[in-house]
Amino acid sequence: MISLRTATASSLAILFTGIAVVVGATSYLSTMRESGDFLDLQQRQIARYVGDLTFIASGEAALPPHDSEDDYVIEVTYADGRPAKTSDPSVVIPDQPATGFSEFSDRNGQWRVFSLVTPGRTVQVAQQVVVRRELAADAAARAIVPFLVAIPLSWLLVALVAGRIFRSLERLGDEISRKATTDVEPLDLSTMPREVWPFVRSMNELISRLGVALRRQQMFLSDAAHELRTPLSALTLQIGNLSQHRGADLEERLTDLRAGARRVSALTDKLLKISRYEGQNPASTPAWLDLSEVVKDVVSGLLVSAEEKQVDLGFSGLAENARVRVDLDDLQTLCETLVDNAVRYTPNGGAVDVTVTGGPYPLLIVADNGPGVAAEELPRLTERFFRGSSGGEGTGLGLAIVHAICVRQGLSLQLQNRAEGGFLVQVGFPRPKD
Repeated sequence: MISLRTATASSLAILFTGIAVVVGATSYLSTMRESGDFLDLQQRQIARYVGDLTFIASGEAALPPHDSEDDYVIEVTYADGRPAKTSDPSVVIPDQPATGFSEFSDRNGQWRVFSLVTPGRTVQVAQQVVVRRELAADAAARAIVPFLVAIPLSWLLVALVAGRIFRSLERLGDEISRKATTDVEPLDLSTMPREVWPFVRSMNELISRLGVALRRQQMFLSDAAHELRTPLSALTLQIGNLSQHRGADLEERLTDLRAGARRVSALTDKLLKISRYEGQNPASTPAWLDLSEVVKDVVSGLLVSAEEKQVDLGFSGLAENARVRVDLDDLQTLCETLVDNAVRYTPNGGAVDVTVTGGPYPLLIVADNGPGVAAEELPRLTERFFRGSSGGEGTGLGLAIVHAICVRQGLSLQLQNRAEGGFLVQVGFPRPKD
């Protein structure tokens, strides 16, 4: 594959060469025409100022060495019958009836003649056409010499300029290739041509996004290692105890072991979810969904866990026209996380109410009558692994996942304590764009 430098240099060289050829050819033709006009002017001037040719004397003309074919032939004829005079008797110029240019041919070749006809005499000045063409061609050739020189010089200039421009891009490539995987420092624009600044800025934006992703990955690994250490240590201890114990409380210990395994499994699942949503992976194509139907399916799947805690889980209102345009998996995860969180943190015997409003801006509201959250802790509820002072057996990832989904889908999220006691989460869906 041809390189960009070669393609650019070749294209510019071809362009400049084409321009030089066109301009040179135009100059050549123009000079040829101007030379012919100049020689015609000379013939007219000679005809106007020539005398009676009495200065011509054989052997007396002190002329510099030259080709005799380049000489003009001048002939003067008189109306009073005097003998005609000519500068070269071997050339017979046909008489012309009127002033102007004409051509004739003889054994010497073709001639161009200017005849100046007056009442007393006629002056004719003749020049060989081949001589005129040679003179014009010589002048035209000298006119195109600069263009012939400019063509290879333009190639050299193009090669130098293209090399200089692309060397800066090569330096940019070298600088990027030398960057370590943890180096998120932006590239220096001051060393780059202005023309590549948009490209370098885009690279810096990409490096910045990669830096954010790298920090999130590092935080995720650190948090995962920290959070998994405790349940895994507990599981290891319980398994060790079981291997040495055969008592009557074996079933109780197995129950604790199963609960620990469930906690590890739940934590792992939520860690994977938060990694997916905070990693800004592109969502699937959104679809038109009935928010009330999705919420019904989610709540029905959580009724068993609510009954185990004796929590009254139900609906306080389900709108029929709550149409939203979002990704189905994201919406299901959002609803399931909110309702599960509410059931988990609501004391035994409490209640969780789910509401869906319709209209152009549907709302999903999940409210409970639990202990609520301390006012100073509200801004931190969407942080990963923040559980607050209310305790509970959660992982501290639920609301972080909800927040990440809202950001990803362009939804609004409001967290607040209820005036009558308990906690309320409200998710607003924007007017969908058709």
